[in-house]
Amino acid sequence: MNEYINNQTYISSGDMSADVTGGSIDAARMSKVSATCVNTSGSSPDGTIYIQTSNDGITWVNSGIGTGSAAINAAETNVLYQDLYERYVRIFFDRTSGSASLNVAITLKSV
Repeated sequence: MNEYINNQTYISSGDMSADVTGGSIDAARMSKVSATCVNTSGSSPDGTIYIQTSNDGITWVNSGIGTGSAAINAAETNVLYQDLYERYVRIFFDRTSGSASLNVAITLKSV
């Protein structure tokens, strides 16, 4: 039987005038993650949003599996997804310039 973790307000009104780091999620027993990332302000920030994973909850790496990252440079919605092999997962926006507001909904699934 599949299990789900679903958080529709994982990041709510994140200030994209700086880097945005979502909270760590313990993804034990989960094998897939998907995140819907929405620039809700209509402004055009520049940066990259990543799914980050960690084995210990301390050292984080940007994902390179699946569609674990996307460039954000306009008012847009990005869907990120990937398989999970590490215990912890979070979302990270690496700002380059500009500002906006970020909402992220996240779902994890066991298979």
